[in-house]
Amino acid sequence: MAVRKLLRASAALAGLALAAGVSTSAFAETRGYAIAQFMTATYANEGNCPAGGNGTANDIKMRVIMDMGYTKDQAEQIVANNDKDASGKRVDVLRRGKLNGKAVDISNFPYSAPDPKVETNVGKFANGFNLDGKEGPNSFTDPDTGEKGIDNQLIRALGCFAVYDIRRPVRPYLEDITWDTNMDAMPAWLMSITGDDLSKDGPITITFDRALNTLIRDAKGGAASDVTFMVDPSPRSHSEFKGRIKDGFIEITQPGDFYMLSEAPFHPMIQLSSTHLRLKIGADRKLTGFLGGYEPWMNYYTFLAIRGEGTGQVNLPGAYYAMKRMADGVPDPKTGENTAISVAYWLEAVPAFHAQDNKTAESGDTQLAKNR
Repeated sequence: MAVRKLLRASAALAGLALAAGVSTSAFAETRGYAIAQFMTATYANEGNCPAGGNGTANDIKMRVIMDMGYTKDQAEQIVANNDKDASGKRVDVLRRGKLNGKAVDISNFPYSAPDPKVETNVGKFANGFNLDGKEGPNSFTDPDTGEKGIDNQLIRALGCFAVYDIRRPVRPYLEDITWDTNMDAMPAWLMSITGDDLSKDGPITITFDRALNTLIRDAKGGAASDVTFMVDPSPRSHSEFKGRIKDGFIEITQPGDFYMLSEAPFHPMIQLSSTHLRLKIGADRKLTGFLGGYEPWMNYYTFLAIRGEGTGQVNLPGAYYAMKRMADGVPDPKTGENTAISVAYWLEAVPAFHAQDNKTAESGDTQLAKNR
C-alpha cells in the first residue's frame, strides 16, 4: 500500500515539474504490465524418461483398468466403449480408492489408492532457479543460462507424463486450455517495475497485483497491449520485491513470498516462498521468462484434481505420491516433512496501464498523472 501512495505522489510531482519546465530525471519511472501467459515450465529432452514415460491419457487409463483386474483386451474394449464393459456396465476409474472398506474418488482421496510408482524425470536439464544455493544430486542445469544447481522438483515428479514431456512453444494442455478459458473471466494479473531510469541497469522495485477487470484479447486471440487495468486494492494478491535490471533482464535480488489469487478451473492460487524471477525485456516491450520458488505441493495437486485424470492427463495418485516424495522445501516444524516443492513457471507479460483510485495510471513506458 505504501508503494501505491509513493507512485501516486511521484506521478503528481512529475506532472507539476513538467508544467513548470523542470527536469523529471530525479523522479522514479514506472512501467506497468499484464501477465498474458502463465504455465508450468517444461523441458522435454532425450534421457528424461528412459523407461518410455507414463504415456497419454488413454495409456494411463488402460493401466488403471488393468490394475483393477481386467485383461488388456478388456481394458482396450472399455476405453473404446466410453468406460463401459462388455455388459454395458460403467467402469468408474475415479472411484477406485478404498477408505474404510468403501469406494471413494481418488481425485479427493489420492492416498486411498496404492502408489502406482509412475516414472519420474531423471534428466539433467530444466528451467528454473537455484533456490537453496547448493548443487545436489537432484539438481538440474538450466538449458538457457547454463546455471547449475537448479531446483525444480515439480518437473522431476511430473516430467514423464506426456502432457509435461514437451518443450516451448508447445504448452501443457491443461494449463493452456484453462488459461485461455479464464482470460475472459478471471481478473488479470499485473506486474510493475519502478526505478530511477529503466533504460539502464540498476536497482528496481518489482510489484505484483491482481486487477479488477479481465484481460482484453487482441486480433489474434492473445492479450492486447496497452490496456488500462484497475488495480485491486486488496493486499492478498499484492507482492513486492527488491530487484534489478541487468543486461536486459529483470531479476529479483531479495527473494521473498509471492501470492496471487486465481480462479478455478485454473490454479486456485499461486503461492511461492523464496521467490525468484528472471524476465527478458523484448524490443517489443514485452517480457518473457520464469517465476519460481517453493510452492505447497498440495496446491498444485488441487489444480490437477479439479480437472481429473482425463483432462489433466496424469495418474492422480501417481502425481500425488511423486510430488509428496520429491517435495524439497518448507519442512513441517513438527514432522520435518517437506510441505513445498520447487517449481518454475513460464510467463509472458505485455505493456499495460495500471489505474488506481480512478486518478493515476502507470503506462507501459512511463507513469502518467491524470485526473479521471
